[in-house]
Amino acid sequence: MTVKTRSYLFLFTIIILLACKKSTIPVEEVPLPETEKPVPPPKDTVAAPENATVLNLGTGSGNLSIDGKTLGITSNTIIKIKGGSYNGIQISNINGTNKPVIVQNDGLVQLIGNKQIKLSNLNNVTISGNGTPGISRGFLFKDRTVDGAPFQLTDNINNFTIQNVSFQNLVTYGCIQYTPQNIYNGSENSYSKNLKFLNIDCDNTGTLIRFRGSAQDNIIKGLIKDIEIAYVTFKNSTKVGSAVVLESVDSYNIHHNVIKDINQESSNHNGIFYLIGNGKFYNNYVKDHQGNAIRAWCFSLGDSPKEVLIFNNIVANSREYSAFELQTFKRNIMPGKTTYVNAKVFNNTCGNLLPKSGTFPAQILDLYTQEGGKCEVFNNLGYQFPLVGQYNTNPIWNQLGNTKPSSYSNKYFKTYADAGITDNVKFSLASNSATKSSGGAISLQNFDPSLIKLISVDYYGKARSTSNPSIGAVE
Repeated sequence: MTVKTRSYLFLFTIIILLACKKSTIPVEEVPLPETEKPVPPPKDTVAAPENATVLNLGTGSGNLSIDGKTLGITSNTIIKIKGGSYNGIQISNINGTNKPVIVQNDGLVQLIGNKQIKLSNLNNVTISGNGTPGISRGFLFKDRTVDGAPFQLTDNINNFTIQNVSFQNLVTYGCIQYTPQNIYNGSENSYSKNLKFLNIDCDNTGTLIRFRGSAQDNIIKGLIKDIEIAYVTFKNSTKVGSAVVLESVDSYNIHHNVIKDINQESSNHNGIFYLIGNGKFYNNYVKDHQGNAIRAWCFSLGDSPKEVLIFNNIVANSREYSAFELQTFKRNIMPGKTTYVNAKVFNNTCGNLLPKSGTFPAQILDLYTQEGGKCEVFNNLGYQFPLVGQYNTNPIWNQLGNTKPSSYSNKYFKTYADAGITDNVKFSLASNSATKSSGGAISLQNFDPSLIKLISVDYYGKARSTSNPSIGAVE
């Protein structure tokens, strides 16, 4: 080989090495504006156990019964249900004592028509439709023509999750129903706890979740402690009334749900989320609807008042009623067993809410008597509320009882354009909006660190100053 040839080969090798090195440098993508980023879905709340026993069950048709006692299921187990169309599925008597038991789809599991999955006596169990790559909702219920719950829960249900499920075209009073029979006495076996309902789609259905219970006459029945409902999409239900009903709950955590195009044919006083107890309601989007986004009827367990927190929600285009309702009834206050709550309603964006029958006002908040509880209303943005009736001077809240809130840094505008909102879909703020960085300091609220983490971002997850926030749900 000549010196000249070796030189050419050397140069060629250098060029190839440089090209390869350059190709490893990632191309920088132009980031989307913060308000155009979708809200990220949650990670699976229960990790698949390591070295789990795997049970492959089902034939893809007929009836499937999974009894933990019969099959000897204790914990650290993954149950894979073969895809297909089933007449019914029963899952019972499973106690994941040390590690969870996960029930997954293996392919698309369908229950078409008047079919059910019945669940009873489950602890530390997750039913998840994420078992097959490429199928985001691996359990599908559709085309039900008679009443009856597609998911029917009975007996003791604890530390339990349903996720990655779809409901379509169901004539039913409730998609997921539970009527706990326990009478609360303070012991762990007198209530259900740690329930999660995540990544669920509903299109033209009845109520998604309906849990029976009560707190009156010195008896608390059917109590649920710590329930999370998140990343639900609920739409196209013209007469549903309520999407979620929880009648006796301590510490609800309801967030990142999207509710659209419902109750077009209903004129009842509906609460889309109808909740009796205490907890948090935040980062929810409710639009083109009828009824309050939340009817929060309030009480706390024991003698120490808890809180109802309503923040970072977008509520727009209601045919009737205000965005939120707060109310406490004397029947729910039982000395030695329950007491009142303190409530805070802040950093919400609410607009184009129409009065009931042209006479009952629609504003950000309907505030009834709190039976001793305090209420704070701050940093809320409202627009386009026709002020009617005897309460026609205050566009922020409707005073319907003797509890008077402390109020500051709320702003009202005739239109969303006047508020400096760029559109009524994403509700982004223009740079010159009068609501930008004009809110009261959230840091003065002395929230605990877990709450500060939630409150220091807006609806879209964009960082929010706790000392100088913007008004409304979007920074």
